[in-house]
Amino acid sequence: MKEMIKSGGTFLGIEFGSTRIKACLIGKNLSTVAEGSYSWENRLENGIWTYSQEDILSGLQGCYADLKRNVRERFGVTLKTVGAMEISR
Repeated sequence: MKEMIKSGGTFLGIEFGSTRIKACLIGKNLSTVAEGSYSWENRLENGIWTYSQEDILSGLQGCYADLKRNVRERFGVTLKTVGAMEISR
């Protein structure tokens, strides 16, 4: 698993949910390697529930930092690259 993480042989999925941003690192066998998350709240502006660009950027950074921490704690390596990435909302 360490070599797969180091070589970028993983896939990263990120979901912008209504209350949390979630990240999931997946291995080649489609099993979950590690996860990260960041809690946030939308706000009502001009009758539309939305997030500010600052909230989106800081939330994504916080979620990815949590994922990297999880990888480091579980496998003793630093996540630096992934083979592919998908973002959903």
